Amino acid sequence: MKNAVYLLPGRGNRLRDLGDLVTRLGFDVYGRELASSFARLGFADQIRLIQHDLASTFWHPGAPLIGHSYGAYLLLHALADRESFPGRILLLAPVLGAATDLKRFYLSRPPRADKLMQLAHNHEFPIPQFLEVHTGALDDGCDPALARQWGSLLPGSRIVIVPDQGHRLAPAYVRRVLAQFLQAADSAHAARS
Repeated sequence: MKNAVYLLPGRGNRLRDLGDLVTRLGFDVYGRELASSFARLGFADQIRLIQHDLASTFWHPGAPLIGHSYGAYLLLHALADRESFPGRILLLAPVLGAATDLKRFYLSRPPRADKLMQLAHNHEFPIPQFLEVHTGALDDGCDPALARQWGSLLPGSRIVIVPDQGHRLAPAYVRRVLAQFLQAADSAHAARS
């Protein structure tokens, strides 16, 4: 499907939150939002639905996937039990496991919190064709040290730690990253056609 993007926004966000930016760049947005009936499903059921979505429409070279925050976490778990994804993946402020900020009394421990790191350490996570991660240096939901470590275990991945930004990356920065990512995805799709 040309000019189609699969998007998983963060918990409580709507597809349109990031999707409007993607649409303005000339792409159609598909995905699941974590503010609907999908959010009420169990973790395993959410993963199965995402896997079905990807397999039925987005499993091809150049296909762009975007995950934000907890949506990125779900996306990575959906990809973990499959062969290497042949398209392009962009993660914005991804949850990668447990996060703790003692100064703010913040603790997050999502389901299967250690699985992604364990798979990466054991060289069992299927390395996608293209993976780019952007997270803030002050992010309390995506520990920048964890992002660096996780990325170092996945050869070819690009990890960008954005100085002086937290979990909510600046809108101008996000627009620029999305435009670059989608332009590259569009070029990859054109080369494949």
